[in-house]
Amino acid sequence: MNAQRRTQEQRSDAMRERIIQAVLTCLEKDGFAGTTVSRIINIAGVSRGAPLHHFSSKADMIAAAAEHLIRQHYIQLGKAIAKLHGSEDRLEALIFGAWKNVFDQPEFIPLMQLLTASQHDPELASILQRVWTSNYFIVGNAADHYLEAISEDTDVRSMMMLTQWLLRGMAQDLHIVADKALFDRYLKLWCDTLALHLRARAGVTTPPPYPPRWDLPLTDV
Repeated sequence: MNAQRRTQEQRSDAMRERIIQAVLTCLEKDGFAGTTVSRIINIAGVSRGAPLHHFSSKADMIAAAAEHLIRQHYIQLGKAIAKLHGSEDRLEALIFGAWKNVFDQPEFIPLMQLLTASQHDPELASILQRVWTSNYFIVGNAADHYLEAISEDTDVRSMMMLTQWLLRGMAQDLHIVADKALFDRYLKLWCDTLALHLRARAGVTTPPPYPPRWDLPLTDV
Protein backbone atom coordinates (compact mmCIF):
# COMPACT_ATOMS: atom_id res chain seq x y z
CA MET A 1 0.00 0.00 0.00
CA ASN A 2 2.81 2.42 0.92
CA ALA A 3 4.60 1.67 -2.34
CA GLN A 4 1.35 2.26 -4.26
CA ARG A 5 0.77 5.53 -2.41
CA ARG A 6 4.30 6.71 -3.21
CA THR A 7 3.77 5.85 -6.85
CA GLN A 8 0.53 7.84 -6.91
CA GLU A 9 2.26 10.77 -5.22
CA GLN A 10 5.09 10.58 -7.71
CA ARG A 11 2.65 10.61 -10.62
CA SER A 12 0.82 13.56 -9.08
CA ASP A 13 4.08 15.46 -8.51
CA ALA A 14 5.18 14.71 -12.07
CA MET A 15 1.89 16.03 -13.45
CA ARG A 16 2.14 19.21 -11.36
CA GLU A 17 5.69 19.74 -12.62
CA ARG A 18 4.56 19.16 -16.20
CA ILE A 19 1.83 21.76 -15.87
CA ILE A 20 4.14 24.26 -14.16
CA GLN A 21 6.71 23.89 -16.95
CA ALA A 22 3.93 24.48 -19.48
CA VAL A 23 2.94 27.67 -17.65
CA LEU A 24 6.56 28.88 -17.74
CA THR A 25 6.92 28.06 -21.43
CA CYS A 26 3.68 29.90 -22.17
CA LEU A 27 4.78 32.95 -20.19
CA GLU A 28 8.13 33.07 -22.01
CA LYS A 29 6.65 32.65 -25.49
CA ASP A 30 3.22 34.29 -25.25
CA GLY A 31 3.42 36.65 -22.28
CA PHE A 32 0.93 36.77 -19.42
CA ALA A 33 -2.02 37.75 -21.61
CA GLY A 34 -1.44 34.69 -23.81
CA THR A 35 -1.07 32.32 -20.88
CA THR A 36 -4.55 30.86 -20.94
CA VAL A 37 -5.67 27.56 -19.46
CA SER A 38 -6.31 26.23 -22.97
CA ARG A 39 -2.80 27.20 -24.06
CA ILE A 40 -1.29 25.60 -20.95
CA ILE A 41 -3.21 22.38 -21.63
CA ASN A 42 -2.01 22.37 -25.24
CA ILE A 43 1.65 22.87 -24.32
CA ALA A 44 1.54 20.33 -21.48
CA GLY A 45 -0.26 17.80 -23.63
CA VAL A 46 -2.71 16.88 -20.86
CA SER A 47 -6.47 16.44 -20.60
CA ARG A 48 -8.68 19.47 -20.01
CA GLY A 49 -9.43 18.35 -16.47
CA ALA A 50 -5.80 17.77 -15.44
CA PRO A 51 -4.89 21.38 -14.49
CA LEU A 52 -7.90 21.90 -12.25
CA HIS A 53 -7.37 18.48 -10.66
CA HIS A 54 -3.96 19.66 -9.40
CA PHE A 55 -4.59 23.42 -9.10
CA SER A 56 -7.67 25.25 -7.87
CA SER A 57 -7.49 27.96 -10.54
CA LYS A 58 -5.30 29.65 -13.14
CA ALA A 59 -4.11 32.00 -10.38
CA ASP A 60 -3.00 28.96 -8.37
CA MET A 61 -1.01 27.69 -11.37
CA ILE A 62 0.63 31.09 -11.78
CA ALA A 63 1.53 31.19 -8.08
CA ALA A 64 3.06 27.71 -8.28
CA ALA A 65 5.07 28.71 -11.35
CA ALA A 66 6.36 31.86 -9.64
CA GLU A 67 7.36 29.86 -6.55
CA HIS A 68 9.10 27.30 -8.75
CA LEU A 69 11.14 30.07 -10.41
CA ILE A 70 12.15 31.62 -7.10
CA ARG A 71 13.35 28.24 -5.81
CA GLN A 72 15.32 27.56 -8.99
CA HIS A 73 16.94 30.99 -8.89
CA TYR A 74 17.96 30.43 -5.27
CA ILE A 75 19.52 27.09 -6.23
CA GLN A 76 21.40 28.75 -9.11
CA LEU A 77 22.64 31.43 -6.72
CA GLY A 78 23.94 28.70 -4.42
CA LYS A 79 25.79 27.05 -7.31
CA ALA A 80 27.34 30.40 -8.25
CA ILE A 81 28.54 30.95 -4.68
CA ALA A 82 30.03 27.44 -4.57
CA LYS A 83 32.32 28.43 -7.47
CA LEU A 84 33.73 31.52 -5.74
CA HIS A 85 36.52 29.83 -3.78
CA GLY A 86 39.79 31.46 -4.74
CA SER A 87 38.21 34.49 -6.43
CA GLU A 88 40.37 37.56 -5.90
CA ASP A 89 37.35 39.77 -5.24
CA ARG A 90 34.61 37.51 -3.90
CA LEU A 91 32.05 40.27 -3.38
CA GLU A 92 32.32 41.29 -7.02
CA ALA A 93 32.34 37.64 -8.10
CA LEU A 94 29.14 37.06 -6.11
CA ILE A 95 27.29 39.97 -7.73
CA PHE A 96 28.46 39.12 -11.24
CA GLY A 97 27.67 35.46 -10.56
CA ALA A 98 24.10 36.35 -9.58
CA TRP A 99 23.75 38.43 -12.74
CA LYS A 100 25.18 35.83 -15.12
CA ASN A 101 23.57 32.75 -13.54
CA VAL A 102 20.15 34.09 -12.55
CA PHE A 103 19.05 37.44 -13.94
CA ASP A 104 20.76 37.29 -17.36
CA GLN A 105 19.07 34.01 -18.26
CA PRO A 106 16.03 33.16 -20.42
CA GLU A 107 14.47 31.47 -17.38
CA PHE A 108 14.10 34.90 -15.76
CA ILE A 109 11.80 36.15 -18.54
CA PRO A 110 8.60 34.58 -17.13
CA LEU A 111 9.07 36.40 -13.83
CA MET A 112 9.45 39.70 -15.63
CA GLN A 113 6.29 38.93 -17.61
CA LEU A 114 4.43 38.38 -14.36
CA LEU A 115 5.81 41.52 -12.72
CA THR A 116 4.79 43.65 -15.69
CA ALA A 117 1.31 42.13 -15.91
CA SER A 118 0.73 42.56 -12.17
CA GLN A 119 0.63 46.34 -12.62
CA HIS A 120 -2.85 45.93 -14.12
CA ASP A 121 -3.99 42.77 -12.35
CA PRO A 122 -4.69 43.12 -8.59
CA GLU A 123 -5.05 39.36 -8.08
CA LEU A 124 -1.69 38.68 -9.71
CA ALA A 125 -0.12 41.55 -7.75
CA SER A 126 -1.37 39.99 -4.53
CA ILE A 127 0.16 36.63 -5.48
CA LEU A 128 3.52 38.17 -6.35
CA GLN A 129 3.52 40.31 -3.22
CA ARG A 130 3.36 37.18 -1.06
CA VAL A 131 5.94 35.31 -3.14
CA TRP A 132 8.40 38.20 -3.30
CA THR A 133 8.11 38.92 0.42
CA SER A 134 9.19 35.34 1.06
CA ASN A 135 11.92 35.68 -1.57
CA TYR A 136 13.39 38.74 0.14
CA PHE A 137 13.43 36.87 3.45
CA ILE A 138 15.19 33.87 1.89
CA VAL A 139 17.77 35.96 0.01
CA GLY A 140 18.33 38.03 3.16
CA ASN A 141 19.28 34.87 5.04
CA ALA A 142 21.70 33.96 2.26
CA ALA A 143 23.23 37.45 2.37
CA ASP A 144 23.78 37.22 6.14
CA HIS A 145 25.43 33.83 5.61
CA TYR A 146 27.92 35.06 3.02
CA LEU A 147 28.41 38.79 3.62
CA GLU A 148 29.17 41.10 6.52
CA ALA A 149 28.95 44.85 7.00
CA ILE A 150 32.12 46.91 7.21
CA SER A 151 30.54 49.45 9.56
CA GLU A 152 27.79 49.17 12.16
CA ASP A 153 25.46 51.55 10.33
CA THR A 154 25.25 49.27 7.27
CA ASP A 155 22.46 46.72 6.96
CA VAL A 156 23.47 43.76 4.80
CA ARG A 157 19.90 42.84 3.88
CA SER A 158 19.08 46.37 2.74
CA MET A 159 22.12 46.44 0.48
CA MET A 160 21.11 43.10 -1.02
CA MET A 161 17.57 44.37 -1.54
CA LEU A 162 18.97 47.28 -3.55
CA THR A 163 21.17 44.86 -5.48
CA GLN A 164 18.18 42.69 -6.39
CA TRP A 165 16.28 45.72 -7.62
CA LEU A 166 19.26 46.82 -9.70
CA LEU A 167 19.74 43.38 -11.28
CA ARG A 168 16.03 43.03 -11.99
CA GLY A 169 15.97 46.45 -13.66
CA MET A 170 18.94 45.49 -15.80
CA ALA A 171 17.23 42.26 -16.79
CA GLN A 172 14.13 44.24 -17.78
CA ASP A 173 16.22 46.25 -20.26
CA LEU A 174 18.19 43.37 -21.78
CA HIS A 175 16.11 43.24 -24.95
CA ILE A 176 16.48 46.96 -25.75
CA VAL A 177 20.17 47.57 -24.95
CA ALA A 178 22.41 46.98 -27.96
CA ASP A 179 25.74 47.21 -26.13
CA LYS A 180 25.69 44.43 -23.53
CA ALA A 181 29.08 45.60 -22.22
CA LEU A 182 27.20 48.50 -20.62
CA PHE A 183 25.76 46.09 -18.08
CA ASP A 184 29.20 44.89 -17.01
CA ARG A 185 30.49 48.45 -16.65
CA TYR A 186 27.57 49.63 -14.53
CA LEU A 187 27.60 46.43 -12.50
CA LYS A 188 31.30 46.99 -11.77
CA LEU A 189 30.44 50.51 -10.61
CA TRP A 190 27.80 49.09 -8.26
CA CYS A 191 30.26 46.51 -6.94
CA ASP A 192 32.75 49.28 -6.16
CA THR A 193 29.99 51.10 -4.26
CA LEU A 194 29.00 47.96 -2.37
CA ALA A 195 32.63 47.34 -1.41
CA LEU A 196 32.54 50.53 0.65
CA HIS A 197 29.88 48.94 2.85
CA LEU A 198 30.12 45.14 2.57
CA ARG A 199 32.68 42.37 2.30
CA ALA A 200 32.51 38.62 1.84
CA ARG A 201 32.92 36.69 5.07
CA ALA A 202 36.37 35.14 5.29
CA GLY A 203 36.46 31.43 4.54
CA VAL A 204 32.76 31.07 3.68
CA THR A 205 32.40 29.38 0.30
CA THR A 206 29.52 27.02 1.04
CA PRO A 207 26.15 27.52 -0.67
CA PRO A 208 23.55 29.61 1.18
CA PRO A 209 21.62 27.80 3.92
CA TYR A 210 18.71 25.53 3.13
CA PRO A 211 15.70 27.77 3.87
CA PRO A 212 13.51 26.72 6.80
CA ARG A 213 10.21 25.09 5.81
CA TRP A 214 11.50 24.96 2.21
CA ASP A 215 9.05 22.19 1.31
CA LEU A 216 6.07 24.46 2.00
CA PRO A 217 4.76 27.04 -0.47
CA LEU A 218 6.84 30.21 -0.35
CA THR A 219 3.77 32.11 0.77
CA ASP A 220 3.97 30.14 4.03
CA VAL A 221 7.74 30.44 4.61
